[in-house]
Amino acid sequence: MFELNPLNLPDAQLQHGIMVIVTLFLGFIIGYASRQRLIRQLEGDLASTERAVNDCLGEPKVAVTAMNENDIVLNRIRARASELNFNRIGLATSADADDLKEIVGVGPFLEKKLHAIGIYTFQQIANFTKEDIDLVNEIIEFFPGRIERDDWVGQSSELAKKK
Repeated sequence: MFELNPLNLPDAQLQHGIMVIVTLFLGFIIGYASRQRLIRQLEGDLASTERAVNDCLGEPKVAVTAMNENDIVLNRIRARASELNFNRIGLATSADADDLKEIVGVGPFLEKKLHAIGIYTFQQIANFTKEDIDLVNEIIEFFPGRIERDDWVGQSSELAKKK
């Protein structure tokens, strides 16, 4: 009676070819995205492991009090401040300091860490490039990618305009 075999349609092979191409394309995109996520996670793990190894290979540990520990961290951070390009970021002093805690994700101790490397104003953070973000992240020993996730640069730009 009726022949409803879809393979007898004149463009059936073309439709199958298009479906195969779309499937391959979607598979590539999903695989690429998951691979990039895995790479970011592994880079974060590697950075924290490298810090742990450097801490182990560094000076012998002496029993320190909690108050003393913060000073040690700030001194270690202060020692690396010269790695930043302040010609591009901008120079500021503690007299020019903004309340960096207004940036979502910045607390009191993190503000002290930023001050230790010479970052005092919203405008300095607004001037960060991708390389600056990565370097500051490493120097202040902060969670990899957190500065970008919290959009410090965007927030700082807005706060600098309001000032």
